[in-house]
Amino acid sequence: MDDMDNDILFEFESYEEFQRERLKLNAESTLKLWYSLPSNLTNIDNKLIRQQTLKQQKKRLRNLKFFAIYSMFLKKTFLKNRIRSKGFQLWNKTFNIPSLNDPCLYQIYQSLGRITNQFLNKGKEYDSKISYQELYKAGRTVWFMIAFQIQLNLPLILTDSIFGYNMLYPYTDDFIDSNQVSKETKIEFKKIFHDKLLHGQSTYNSNAHFHEKQSNVNHLNIEAYADKLEKIFDMVKFIENDWKRDEKNRGVYMSLATIHESQMKSILQHAKIEDGYQPTMTLIEQISAEKGGASLVAAAFLIEGQLTRAKMAYLEYLGFAFQLLDDLQDFHEDMKNNHRTIFTQTFLDGKTLDEPTGRLIQYCYSSPAFKIFSDDQRTISDSKNQCTLAHYVRISMMMFAIILILEAASQLKKYYSKQFYQDLSTLSPIPFDQLKTISVEEKIWAVVQNQWF
Repeated sequence: MDDMDNDILFEFESYEEFQRERLKLNAESTLKLWYSLPSNLTNIDNKLIRQQTLKQQKKRLRNLKFFAIYSMFLKKTFLKNRIRSKGFQLWNKTFNIPSLNDPCLYQIYQSLGRITNQFLNKGKEYDSKISYQELYKAGRTVWFMIAFQIQLNLPLILTDSIFGYNMLYPYTDDFIDSNQVSKETKIEFKKIFHDKLLHGQSTYNSNAHFHEKQSNVNHLNIEAYADKLEKIFDMVKFIENDWKRDEKNRGVYMSLATIHESQMKSILQHAKIEDGYQPTMTLIEQISAEKGGASLVAAAFLIEGQLTRAKMAYLEYLGFAFQLLDDLQDFHEDMKNNHRTIFTQTFLDGKTLDEPTGRLIQYCYSSPAFKIFSDDQRTISDSKNQCTLAHYVRISMMMFAIILILEAASQLKKYYSKQFYQDLSTLSPIPFDQLKTISVEEKIWAVVQNQWF
């Protein structure tokens, strides 16, 4: 998309137009780029690419281990500021992002810890039966939404709509993916929930505030699933606490309806061996691009309320990358459940995972990941470097995603060629055999949640 379009709002007159224009941006920003990229790792055109020798990887791992020990013992001493500074230096070097140590970054780190714990506590308060692991999975997009607040210079807070959105789709995934729920029931749910998202209930009261008590939906024709459905409907009420249903906010609810449609469409990715049904790779790619983009578009609408066409295009691009990362992480589970993703279908076609993994890394290093927008205002700096805070956050997000791709790939060695796996290993900041055992995402979550430095 041309940079001249940076400030042009994404506008629409109806839900049908919203969908049509959104899918045009999606196709242009995701699959068109995806198909154009090479599938190797030898010619990535990005100055942030960094290949490491085993010696360099081992040295970095030692530095990380030493820092973990020192920070535990010294963080409450007069050396705490030095520990914090060292922590951000290691973060920047490990993820190969701009070497900045602005004081506001530590404030953001503290805010992330506070919001993470608020999210966990709110989740347990609402649903006492939910596990920590379920909340952790539900909260993965919370940090993205906080990152969007950062980019817009908004207060860093856990809003009702952030909570509702991040809890909503684990609950709907649980319902849609359940083998105990019939196809007919899922179709009925699709119609009911789509109407709920777009229009609200007929008894909707815009002045009423949802007070976090579980609802009762036994009046629906799917009473057997009331426990699942009441939670799903309650998450929409959390969103309604923040976003009044009026003309100004219609994009919020249209974006939620869009991700619901994309999620229901993903049922077509389930191969039915007994019926001889197998989705094509083209269909799998299309659904993955649409669903991934829809999830981040909806998340951003819940922060900003309105989006420019340039930001929509960026979110479509980024959402596809995150969707494919998730699919690579879930490779074994998807194989077991006959769920066809770009990765499982490639393997079932008798190929290694070299090509889609290489293309995904190329995709993450391509220029849209590092786009600068006209409202990137706040500048951060140290004695050597400076950039806008928003741009720093976007680079950090994508470089973190690349580490997670490498981690997922490191656990799938037998699905790659020997040479490709070796090439992958040189992109890792630490030894590849160590990366596959660390659980990077959970470790970072724990560091932030517990404020370990």
